[in-house]
Amino acid sequence: MNNAGRNRQGNNGAEAAAGAAAKNRNNPQVTGKQGAAAGAAAANRNNPQYSGAQGAAAGAAAANRNNPQYSGAQGAAAGAAAANRNNPQFSGADAVRSSFNNPGLYNHDWYGAHPGVWAPRGWAAGAVWAPTTWGAVAGYAGMNATAMPYNYGNNVAYSNGNVMVNGQSAGSAAEYSQQAADLAESGAAADVANDDQWLPLGVFAMVRNEQQHPQLILQLAINKQGILRGNYTDEVTEHTQPIQGAVDPKTQRAAWTVGDNKSSVMEAGLANLAEGEAPALVHKNGKTDHWLLVRLDQPEGTQAGAGEPASQQ
Repeated sequence: MNNAGRNRQGNNGAEAAAGAAAKNRNNPQVTGKQGAAAGAAAANRNNPQYSGAQGAAAGAAAANRNNPQYSGAQGAAAGAAAANRNNPQFSGADAVRSSFNNPGLYNHDWYGAHPGVWAPRGWAAGAVWAPTTWGAVAGYAGMNATAMPYNYGNNVAYSNGNVMVNGQSAGSAAEYSQQAADLAESGAAADVANDDQWLPLGVFAMVRNEQQHPQLILQLAINKQGILRGNYTDEVTEHTQPIQGAVDPKTQRAAWTVGDNKSSVMEAGLANLAEGEAPALVHKNGKTDHWLLVRLDQPEGTQAGAGEPASQQ
């Protein structure tokens, strides 16, 4: 590679920072995070190499443009398939992790300042950030030890009017979305005891692509009955809502809703969540969008000894 090419590559980060600064100078009421997002967008325009997740989004858009009769789920599956063929592994998860830094999130003081959010009993300090493994999750929740990952566009794809999971029909696109809604609702309606024990699945950034600044943050946990609980936080608005959902023990499919919104259902494979990077779907108003969940590391500077409150459920 010549010097000009190296300089162009090296300038991507500088362009992101410059874009953030320019946006804040021209529009001082815009937050630093919004400015950073604008700068990152400018850097991506100057760097046309797509990541896997970007390919998925582009493919979904192309599928819908070329085949308007396709649903969002079909378009997302087509885009994900193209992305997986060209780049079979997500390569930018570390970039998402490195751009996140909120040491005050989900510590003792944060829970005290956000009454009404979901908080488990008895977790040790920092447990919310603890990574897990598939073996630990399967043993804890009594799941089959054989992991069943959900890679949309690969082993989960649309074919001949049906959604195929590992070569078997799981119903039409509409039926597949309804299954997720029913699963999430079953978890929301589950009777959870105050003394239930919860295994943390971690804290995840919910992003469209691997270059996006993490704004939407999910904290997830599972109990021994396969019920999901957690919190969904928008870092820009600083608004948090509780997560309710469940995992189907036979299919290992996880689905959940946020707050009182029952029209938007998120889903991912439990095994993928345990691995730390999980392709995800969001079903809303008859359409399905493709997202990526990236498990975040505990930020440096988190208050020592600041654990979750033991008095909330």
